Amino acid sequence: MRRVIGGSGRRDPAPPSSGPTAGSSGGSTPTPAPSGDPLTIEHIVAVEAPREFRIDPRGRSIAFTQESGGARQLYIQPVRGGMPVRITSSEKPISDPRWSPDGRRLAFVRDMAICIVDIDGTRLTTVTDHPAGNTAPHWSPDGGRLACISRRRGWAQVWVIEAPVPRRGRPAAVPRRLEPRPVTAAGLDVEEFEWSPNGTRLAVAGQRGPSVRHASRISIVDVATGDERRIGGGGDWECGAHWLPDGGLLFLTDASGWFDVVRLAPDLEARTVVTAGPPEHGEPGGGFGYAPLPSPDGSRCVHIAVHDGLVDLVVTAVAGSGPLKRGRGRPPKLPRPSVAGGTPIQPWAGVWRAVGWLPDGAWIAAIGESATRPQDLWLLPVPGVAPEGSRPRPMSTSLPAVLAPAVARFAPEERVTVGARDGLRIEGTLLRPSTASGRRGGRRVPAIVNVHGGPTWQSYRGWGPFRQVLVRDGFAILDVDFRGSTGYGRTFREANMGEWGHADVFDVIDAARWLREQPWCDGRLAIWGGSYGGYLVLSALVEEPSLWAAGIDLYGDSEIAESYRHGDRPGRIDLDRQMGSPDDPGRGDLFRRGSPVYRAERLEAPLLILHGRRDKRVVPLMSERMIEALEIEGKHHEVHWYDDEAHGWQSRENRRDAFTRTREFLRRHVLEAAVPTGS
Repeated sequence: MRRVIGGSGRRDPAPPSSGPTAGSSGGSTPTPAPSGDPLTIEHIVAVEAPREFRIDPRGRSIAFTQESGGARQLYIQPVRGGMPVRITSSEKPISDPRWSPDGRRLAFVRDMAICIVDIDGTRLTTVTDHPAGNTAPHWSPDGGRLACISRRRGWAQVWVIEAPVPRRGRPAAVPRRLEPRPVTAAGLDVEEFEWSPNGTRLAVAGQRGPSVRHASRISIVDVATGDERRIGGGGDWECGAHWLPDGGLLFLTDASGWFDVVRLAPDLEARTVVTAGPPEHGEPGGGFGYAPLPSPDGSRCVHIAVHDGLVDLVVTAVAGSGPLKRGRGRPPKLPRPSVAGGTPIQPWAGVWRAVGWLPDGAWIAAIGESATRPQDLWLLPVPGVAPEGSRPRPMSTSLPAVLAPAVARFAPEERVTVGARDGLRIEGTLLRPSTASGRRGGRRVPAIVNVHGGPTWQSYRGWGPFRQVLVRDGFAILDVDFRGSTGYGRTFREANMGEWGHADVFDVIDAARWLREQPWCDGRLAIWGGSYGGYLVLSALVEEPSLWAAGIDLYGDSEIAESYRHGDRPGRIDLDRQMGSPDDPGRGDLFRRGSPVYRAERLEAPLLILHGRRDKRVVPLMSERMIEALEIEGKHHEVHWYDDEAHGWQSRENRRDAFTRTREFLRRHVLEAAVPTGS
């Protein structure tokens, strides 16, 4: 999937002087930020939230990663409170920590190698390393083996290796070298997997190539023999499998037209629907936080419910798992109301994902964020199971105190609906300055259309303070969920198949026209997006050139047939699934229609292009092709390359730089531009 990864930005110099902007009487000046205002790029890029929380099997500690010393390090924090303890000191970032079943060791990824360390920081060991890389370490239930995903034979296969056993006494004169072996077959690109409770099988979800309907299918693989049993008929998108204690499975499927949670019996045949959409109860990725998690006894599961750009956490009984068990303490007198068969447990509206259950089944560890809260870890009581009076408890605090006053003044979010030209309903989230009220005496401001990546994704209403910086500058911003976005059912998600850079870009243009018609908008419009969003930026600029005052393309495609031939395998499969092969004579016209590089002569708006030189999803060739076409046509454009970045910005310095370049470009070419005649 061509998803946006990271944000943008580097230096935060003194803000440029504010240019003129239109008011209700024809012109005014943006209100300057107060002296000492903490809402600056310098401040927001310094907010580094902890990530990748994992609960130890005994429910006593939580492992996570957080930036320190220029790289993400491994930390452990007690569940009952106390200061986190830093375990690693690495120049390379640490990711994906996983507890051993006995809770005494942690496996993690460092510099594409799988490593193990004791929780006291001793016995740091590299288990397996390979130039092709290793990801997603998973311990076997007995702790004797580790499984991971590696492309060492050209496919994302699951490999299994014996876990090193801590030795006492003198080390062996000739240590035995442990070698992994592949478990899954070539031809299957595994995206996620999980050990069965008895350690004899793996539930894997992955891709086997293009299909009109799905990108993921679940299989059960015998660890000893590699024999594979595929689940279902293969006509639906299925992912996010987790084993139940009885040997059954919980997973996500869009068989009903909406992502729902389904229970598979231990015979791996009989299915029971746990949820019934709408809304969606999962994301197509099915990965960490988006898949249903069964309780320790298998009687319940926690899953997401997606609506209005938000994600709720819901606890639902798992049918066929026996009577529900209640935890210690008296049940609450006023239990939370059930929603669609389940009970929501999040303490406030935002974007929530479950991390895991505590062993007693009475508490769920979850991460939550919103437009005014960075990501943090919470312990959430399960209604009817946790003792009476239990309340949600935050386990981390990522918002710096210096930003709290600015956050209190953040512009509120508004959900809006736009009618596309073919009648399809397009939703989005709008931010605008408080003075842009649309009433007499209010200011009229320019607007930015923000286009998400994917395309199989959506604009969640999470932490994104750079948008608030732009609102403070005097812009309105609309995050638009064009056709092809998730969260609105399978029909909507598949509505841009064969229509890349065409029907979906019409949605973006229709959203921009809606903005221009609002009484608080002065008619000046910009468009900004990354990855697939950057591709739609280019497509919109050449499709409706006179509509835009500026465009910002972050690592977006320009020629999708060439992107197919040069990009990485996951991106190529995704493009093939949605557009077919560019080598198919019957698809050639669709690929050319969806490639904005061939219409570069139509572009009118100034364009900023930012791209990482190490990008393998949208290769640098995509921007190079567009830059060449712009130079041939003599079009106004600016370009900046990040030599050390891949698909998105991971470095804080690069985020700061890209945010700064984006802000200055928008202020120079939109805020300081003349208001269109008749606006």
